[in-house]
This record gives sequence, structure tokens and C-alpha cells, in this order.
Amino acid sequence: MSRISKICFLLLVCGVIMAVQPFPVHSDPLDPYIEGAKKEGSVTIGVTLREKVHGKPAGELYIAAFQKRYPFLKVTFKRIGGFRERERIVTEMMAGIFNYDVATASELQIDTLINAKLPRLVEWEKLGVPQFLVHPENIGVPLRTPVFGIAYNRDLVPDQVAQTFTWETCTDPKWKGKTAMDDRPRHLNGLYVNDAWGREKTLDYAKRWAANKPAIESSRSTAAAKLVAGAYHMVCGMQRTQVKDLQVHGEAKSLGMVFPEPVPVGLGELIYVPNKAKHPNAGVLFLAWTATQQAQNLLEDVNFSGHPSFEGTEVNKLLKGKKVFYATWKDSVHADEDLAKILQAMGMPVVRSESKKKTK
Repeated sequence: MSRISKICFLLLVCGVIMAVQPFPVHSDPLDPYIEGAKKEGSVTIGVTLREKVHGKPAGELYIAAFQKRYPFLKVTFKRIGGFRERERIVTEMMAGIFNYDVATASELQIDTLINAKLPRLVEWEKLGVPQFLVHPENIGVPLRTPVFGIAYNRDLVPDQVAQTFTWETCTDPKWKGKTAMDDRPRHLNGLYVNDAWGREKTLDYAKRWAANKPAIESSRSTAAAKLVAGAYHMVCGMQRTQVKDLQVHGEAKSLGMVFPEPVPVGLGELIYVPNKAKHPNAGVLFLAWTATQQAQNLLEDVNFSGHPSFEGTEVNKLLKGKKVFYATWKDSVHADEDLAKILQAMGMPVVRSESKKKTK
């Protein structure tokens, strides 16, 4: 056999060998958790979603979709509501009682969780969770993202007028005594930080808004109901979720909403897997699933609180092209201190904080 023939023969053999070699299998980083969850067989999830809203399935649809994704799991859904219930769960875990594989905490509880080493630390980005959703210390991810704007009564304010609204509209003497606000205006928290308005501009705005005599409501649902009834022309700093709920489920045709720039977007509540959860692998699967396009689309459908960064969702389309300011976990640490300064600028020295509510 000539030298050229030998080379051709070797190339042919190598080609055959390469042809029969299987393609390398790229493992899913969730595979170890899936295998672990199969052995666990169940998971108990505690989030703030309600099972039903106005008699229509909400949280139960969201949970059902997760169970369909992982049919080998028996999913128990228990709603964790306000601060007192979240505080009770933290207290139980510090005493060694772990009833949840996924639990919910407010921004103000995060330091307590970290100091007590209660959350399981997971490298969420390696599991496909977008970086913008991950807490910098890998303790969890947010659920139900609040987007703030100005809600208005369409019977009192024409849509074409509302489309011209800016945040300064709330300070305009034209609307004196015709606006309302939450007694914890979290949208101003977002504007307070330097990347948005900054301290000086926000405090000046707060003083001018207070001079315009807004009504102050301690309940967003009450404020929204009064707006529908015509008690106010507009509520400045209303959460989109509240408005969409009434528009869709309450059929409130008189309710409209606009989103002046910069549009403040909050964090939502933190969800995490407790470090001594009975079914930690299943808990990790749930958190990773909440960061998928499917879960965010569902969150928009059942709670109108999907994250605006997910392409294709209604809220993403709504804010497309707008200047949006996203709150950060760093900002949440001093959120109540900032809010106190804002309220004091408005002549409201007493701050209703969660810590105070707890002692009532």
C-alpha cells in the first residue's frame, strides 16, 4: 500500500470512528436538584399569592403550572400573608421549626434572615436565574414586582389629559385637594436614590406635594375603591397590580393608569429556601422555575406582577422605551430610613413601619 493510500485509509477510519461517537451530553445544572426532589417527593410552598381573586383561580393556577412541570412532586400551597405571619415563621425557624420549603420575607426582614443564617445559599445564576433577580448574597429571588404610576378616574380626568401627566402633576395647584397617596409612598423611595432623582429633588418634591393637600390612605385597596367611586381625581404612586385587579376582575371601566418617567419599579418580596427545609431540592426547583418566561407570563396573568425585564409580557410592552428605575437590594437596607425623611419633609413625623405594626 502506497503512502498516500495509507493516509487515505487512516482518514477513512478516523471518519468512521468520529461518525459513531455520540455527541457530548450537556447536563442541565438543575439535574442534581431534580434527582433530589424525586426522592423527596413533595414540597410546601409559602408565598403571598392568593389562591383565588374575586372567585377566580390565581395562586392555585400558578402552583398548578409548577406541579405540571415537575409531576413527581406533591405540592402543598399555603399563603403567607402580612408581616406578622412572616415574622412568626422567622421566629419558628430560629426556634428550629421548619414548616416551609419555600418561604416569603419582606425587604425589612432580610438582614434578620442573613444574620440568623436561615436561607439556603444557592448560586442561582448557575441555575439559569437572571442576575437582576438574584439577591447579591444568593439567599433568594423576588416575587411579585411592583410597578408604580398614577391611577386616575376616567370620568373626572379625560384619557388625553392623563397621557400628559408627569410626577409634577401631583404637585400642580390645579389638582390641589384632588389627589391621594399611600401613607408609605414607596415610589418616592425609588426616586430618592441618586440614580433617579436623588435626595434633594425628592425631598423638595415631597414638600410641594404635601402643600397640595393630598388625601392620605393607609390601605391601597381602600384608596383604589375611593378612586373608582370618584372621591379623588387621581392617586399618585399607585401600584399597577391594584389597578389591573380592579380593571380586570372588578370591571372598573372608570379606572385608568399612566406611568410617568422615570417609572419606579420595586423589588417585591423575597422568596427563599430555608437552610433546614425538609425538601430543599424541591424548594430550589420552585425558585428557579419562578424565574422562567413561563412563570413570569403566568404571574402577569394571575397577579399582574411579572418583572418588566421579561420580553413579551404585558408589563414589558407597557414600559418599552420608557426610562425605568429599578430598586436594588442595596437600597432596601435603608428603605425605611429614607421613607422617614420623605414623610418628615411632608410634615408627617410619625412613620408607620412594619416594626411598629408588629408591636400593636
